[in-house]
Amino acid sequence: MTPFTVYLVVRNTTDGNKSHMMDRRLRALRALHDELAAIDIRVTPLPERADLEVEITNVFVAGENRTAARAQASGLPERGRIMSIRLSVSEEHVELVCSDGIGHVPAERFAAQRIMMWLDGLSRPRMTDLVHAPTA
Repeated sequence: MTPFTVYLVVRNTTDGNKSHMMDRRLRALRALHDELAAIDIRVTPLPERADLEVEITNVFVAGENRTAARAQASGLPERGRIMSIRLSVSEEHVELVCSDGIGHVPAERFAAQRIMMWLDGLSRPRMTDLVHAPTA
C-alpha cells in the first residue's frame, strides 16, 4: 500500500466567526488528525508535500436550537454533530458531509474512512489512462 499524506486545515470565515464555532472546528481537526493516524495516513504541516488537502469547513450540532454557551454550561456532550469537509487535489474539489453515527462512532472516523477511499481511488489508474496507454 502506498503511504498517503494529507494536509489538514481550518480557515477563518469572513462572517464574523464566533469563537465557539471555531473551537468546535479545531476540536474536529485534532480528532480527524488522530483518526487519520490510526489508519496510517500521515498528516503534514506543509501543503506542498501532501497528496490531498482536507479542509474542515463546518461542524455543527443537528437540531441546535440553543447557544453553545448554554450547551456547555449544561455539561451535556455534543451529540448529532455534522461535519462538512472539502477534499482538494490540484484543481479538483469534492465536498463531503459526515455525521456522528450509531454506537458513538464520531464523524471524524467516517471522514477518515472516506478520505482513505478517495486516496485509494487516486492511486488507481483511471480508465482514460488505460485506454491511452502505450501498447507493446
